Amino acid sequence: MQHANCRFSSSQLVVLHLIDSHSLTLPSLYISSLLLSLRSMLQLDLPHLNVLTKIDKLASYPPLPFNLDFYTEVQDLAYLFPHLQSENPGRLGSERFEGLNKAICDLVQDFGLVTFETLAVEDKRSMMALLRAVDRAGGYAFGPAEGVNESVWQVAMKEGGGAEMDVRDVQERWLDRREEFDELEEKEWEEEGRWRKGQDHSGKNGRDDDTMESSRGRSHENKDEDEGLMEMAKKVNDSGIKIVRKS
Repeated sequence: MQHANCRFSSSQLVVLHLIDSHSLTLPSLYISSLLLSLRSMLQLDLPHLNVLTKIDKLASYPPLPFNLDFYTEVQDLAYLFPHLQSENPGRLGSERFEGLNKAICDLVQDFGLVTFETLAVEDKRSMMALLRAVDRAGGYAFGPAEGVNESVWQVAMKEGGGAEMDVRDVQERWLDRREEFDELEEKEWEEEGRWRKGQDHSGKNGRDDDTMESSRGRSHENKDEDEGLMEMAKKVNDSGIKIVRKS
């Protein structure tokens, strides 16, 4: 048990708060998600990331009134009030709920803690970008030998490389030009499949050639061995020794 505690104490935990991207389609759901995210960040004393999942399904929902960065960066929430009132005019449009919604939005913005990462779980680039964000949140940005003797500015410059994916790239990939990117990915997968098939075929031919070569080598060795035995038998017969086989 003591060994397990030692191993656990050397680990760095990061909280991932996963929220379905469908919450962006309704202002009331989005504000509720903001409040829930803020409460989780305040109560859990750990590095925290809020993640909008299923971002690749967002194009199948009704169009958003704002770009994706408005939601991920939690920009001025006052622009949501007209859309919030039109969502349910009879209830959310009343003065009582209008004041409550304004107070909640002001609370979230005053803390200034809530932002969102995005995730399309079947997309490799999206997953790598999220893993990079998790590493940064946990304090692990480089390997054990990287960045040890470098200045803060050198480390900051390196942060821009790798698998970074800006929210504008996400907007373009999954909302603005999704069909175009899907066709491009499909062509890349087809080319990769043909390349792998060619590699497998060439590898099989190489193995067949090796098998034939080894077979020829074994037959050559067997032939040399038979000739050696015949030569030995000839020498024995010439020496005057008679060999009798007993049944």
